[in-house]
Amino acid sequence: MVKTIRHILALLAVALMMFAGPVNADASSSTTASTAPVSKMDQVIVSGFSEKGDGIDNGVSSVYVDHWVKVTATTSSIFLSYDNPSSKSFATFSFAPVAGQSLAVGNYINVQRAAYRSAGFPGLEITGPGRPSGCTRLMGSFRIWDIAADASGTISRLDLTYVEHCGDGRPSNFGEVLINDAPQLGVLFASAVRITFPDQTPTLPYELTNPTSQPQPISLWQSATTVSHFMITPAKPSCAVSVRAKSTCTYLIRLVPPKPGNYVATVLAASGTSILHLSLSGPAGGA
Repeated sequence: MVKTIRHILALLAVALMMFAGPVNADASSSTTASTAPVSKMDQVIVSGFSEKGDGIDNGVSSVYVDHWVKVTATTSSIFLSYDNPSSKSFATFSFAPVAGQSLAVGNYINVQRAAYRSAGFPGLEITGPGRPSGCTRLMGSFRIWDIAADASGTISRLDLTYVEHCGDGRPSNFGEVLINDAPQLGVLFASAVRITFPDQTPTLPYELTNPTSQPQPISLWQSATTVSHFMITPAKPSCAVSVRAKSTCTYLIRLVPPKPGNYVATVLAASGTSILHLSLSGPAGGA
């Protein structure tokens, strides 16, 4: 009987730990980071984009939402590992500040390979099917738009964009990392805050997810006051008007420039009375 009571108390303790929420606080450069990962209940979304000729993901762009096998995010380093056996897709994402410093809002340039960076340099490394062990040499940068962490340095909110070039190559692997920071559209949530196209203008996926048990209306359009050279097409015709219950709609976005230049546009998504703005931008060498 005593053993049974102890077993019940242990189960209750585990349940309470599972429902405990993360503590939010502003990140600071003086924060001491721990090695504790973010909670498994946290939402992690990576929009991983790959240009034609990129050796990391071989030109295949994806949105990673589920199937995270490891998520460690502190102000001293970020490591995300994704593995989906059913689709045979895998990737890792690593970001680190200059040694001895903490991640904070700002730009991180002149990056080196994260695990082997020299003193005074921030670190970055993306792996994928084409480069499962990463790039021996790389160029790139990342930018933190929003970050929050608790007193131990464990990140509770993050919006980060990145670009990596393997070796001296021009094709890029780029995207956005969101931890508990996905844009909300009513009850729907989106896969990206912003999308910046590189010069080679691939078609990129953008997702809206409906976690509820009811279908939700959706419409997407661009501002009628300017001429946009971005095209957005639902992957399924039904996604032009609604997102089914407990499902995700994918929209394919492409920059089709008539001539060289820098292009910007805003896609407006509406669901019920809620409106979400998706910023699009990118240079182009011509159609």
